[in-house]
Amino acid sequence: MGLARTGRSGIPGTRSAYAYESVGDLGRAIPMYETTLADCERILGNDHALTKTVRDNADTATG
Repeated sequence: MGLARTGRSGIPGTRSAYAYESVGDLGRAIPMYETTLADCERILGNDHALTKTVRDNADTATG
């Protein structure tokens, strides 16, 4: 698991998204991951390590 999946990344939306995902509420988790990913891409860029972690988490949640 990446740092964002464990809620230790400091990225605000990721902690909530992971919490919802962990209890099976993908209807709430996926939009949070998508929003957080868009923010990371805009602020940090596509190749930043945290962006990649959030992208991996979003991909896992969407299956």
